Amino acid sequence: MFTTLKHIPKKKLTYQYPEDPRSVDERNERYRGIHKLTTTEKDEIKCVACFLCATACPADCITIQAAPAPEGEKYPDVFEINMLRCIFCGYCVEACPEDAIRMTGLTLPQFFRERQKEGESLGSSRSDFIFDRDMLVANNDIPQEGLSVEAK
Repeated sequence: MFTTLKHIPKKKLTYQYPEDPRSVDERNERYRGIHKLTTTEKDEIKCVACFLCATACPADCITIQAAPAPEGEKYPDVFEINMLRCIFCGYCVEACPEDAIRMTGLTLPQFFRERQKEGESLGSSRSDFIFDRDMLVANNDIPQEGLSVEAK
């Protein structure tokens, strides 16, 4: 009985969608949006091209081609995520040992609106939904209204 009473004052997580619509600001903090590649303080990509994210992806939407770095580590010469195939499960984030890939709080429509504000024309062809390494790094700069999902 105590357990039941303890959960009553908490905010509900389940919504009856058509009858009870929610605004974008009411999304859960665990929301999984588009991906971003994190960088170090020296603006180098944290990814070491270990292929664990691509292996963990059930949709097979991550493409990586490794290249040797001057320091001896590998780095991703090609890192692409096909957002048309992605199911936003978050397995790639969990599998990454370097915390190089994260999921933001942005939906795809929000992402394209932010890019259109910058004068880019995106979302009109299928190739616009294949996010390359540079686009994933640039996702760090898009304002996300505090909706970024960080590892705890």
